[in-house]
Amino acid sequence: MLSTFYAPVNGVSILETLPCTFGNLEILKLLMHFSELPPILFMFCLLRNTPNLEKLKILICWGEEQKIEANEEFLNAQWTDRMCAKLQVVQLTGIDWLPNALSFMELILSKARFLHSLAVSHDDKCSVSHKDPLNELLKCRRALAQAQVLFQGSAGYY
Repeated sequence: MLSTFYAPVNGVSILETLPCTFGNLEILKLLMHFSELPPILFMFCLLRNTPNLEKLKILICWGEEQKIEANEEFLNAQWTDRMCAKLQVVQLTGIDWLPNALSFMELILSKARFLHSLAVSHDDKCSVSHKDPLNELLKCRRALAQAQVLFQGSAGYY
């Protein structure tokens, strides 16, 4: 499992120094949050450099308020044609139902051409209602019409 929490190396972001492609990586597990720009950019950097990724699991950390807005326009600008070309399964645990995470899920649904399922669960501490955001996800455009959105309820304390 990789943590996407931002840590500059000698003042240089890892986003500028990632020297390789992870061609054999098929499953990626990330520990992250969607509240600041560096973890989001690092996640996209990893996604661009894992051409054979089939399964993405993201454990979302709590305790952060959303400090930036990573809306649809911003996230689309991060996407490349070859990104997530083989992605079939995405699992997000500990979702907070805030706009940045929702925008990411909508992007994945609309761009990942081989996505079979997007599974979502929230933490017991989640105080935001899931009904409206979940309905938005169910209505959003999908690259693969058969892609399923699976709401798994509370993940408990992870």
